[in-house]
Amino acid sequence: MSGRFWLALAVVCASAVPAFADDKAECDYLEISASTSKDAAIDADLKPLEKKLKKPPFSSWNTFHKLATGHVALGKLKAEAPKLEQGHASFLLRDRTDKRLELTITLDDAAGKRVIDNKQSANAGEWLLFVHNVGDNGHIVALMCR
Repeated sequence: MSGRFWLALAVVCASAVPAFADDKAECDYLEISASTSKDAAIDADLKPLEKKLKKPPFSSWNTFHKLATGHVALGKLKAEAPKLEQGHASFLLRDRTDKRLELTITLDDAAGKRVIDNKQSANAGEWLLFVHNVGDNGHIVALMCR
């Protein structure tokens, strides 16, 4: 084979961009209600988020209850709608590398009004929390993708 063939092959191989995890992500989500009460409480299922829930803006409340939990598999540029107790959400994987994910998260309240439309960059395995006010209470959707 000619030297040109090997040179062309080397250029193609060097410029190829690897696909990470087949451009997919496995995600877990939690839906949480937040309120203020006399006795502070965090559901046991929310312990992995406890440090984040004690920092602003979440520290405005002291009681956190899990409403729903689930798992979604995301394919690149294919939106998935998790089942929530209050309102509707959509998760979209825009891009990923082996360690980082580019996501779009939307959240509609129980009346159907869009309250969150966020493009987020995150480390794989990192919990992201999205919150909006419902009167004096909070509605939180937490998402972690790998």
